[in-house]
Amino acid sequence: MKVSVSLLLFCYLSLSDGEKELEVLVASEKNNQPNIWTEVREVRDMMVELRVKLDMTMKENAKMAEQILELKKENSDMKEKIKISEAQLEKTKQFRSERPKVAFSADLGISDDLGPQSTEHTLAFSNVFTNIGNDYNPATGLFISAVKGLYYFSFTACGVQIRQSMGASLFKNGQNIVSVGQWRNYDQHRYASNAAVLQLDVGDVVCVKLLPQYTTYDSPDNLSTFSGFLIYPM
Repeated sequence: MKVSVSLLLFCYLSLSDGEKELEVLVASEKNNQPNIWTEVREVRDMMVELRVKLDMTMKENAKMAEQILELKKENSDMKEKIKISEAQLEKTKQFRSERPKVAFSADLGISDDLGPQSTEHTLAFSNVFTNIGNDYNPATGLFISAVKGLYYFSFTACGVQIRQSMGASLFKNGQNIVSVGQWRNYDQHRYASNAAVLQLDVGDVVCVKLLPQYTTYDSPDNLSTFSGFLIYPM
């Protein structure tokens, strides 16, 4: 009888200790369980942060797309400008290749004085340096325009006769345009030059004449010259 009571008492005590241990274990499990609302808030915050980053990335991409379109437009404009420049350059080359070329330069080709004479005398500059277009005739001293346009002409006269006046004049179609000269009584070489820009039609004649009672001089040093060239056709 005593043994049974003791056994019952032991079982009760053991059962009480087990219940206590179970309660402690359950409480510990409750404390170790994660807080689901905290995790939800963390996920929400992460989603908000990702959305902000996504918006910023989309804006940056849109800005880059605009810049790319602008660069493409600038590139297209540059290509168009290059095409226009190339076309203009080609036209310029074609114009220059088709543009008539006229130029001449010559001197009297003598070693002596000319003049004085009682009448005006056309000077034939027979020693030709250049005669592009062959509009100048060294045998007659006449330049006859084959191209309508604007021309530049210049001439130089030299004199050595002490008691004679030195001079010459540029004529267009028989009209005196410009002249040069020095009066007599100079005991040294004298030089005088003049020039004019003339608008010529086809067939117009330009020359240099020795006026009455005037002289000019030339030598192998080419002291008296006549030159001209086409500035541009019209």
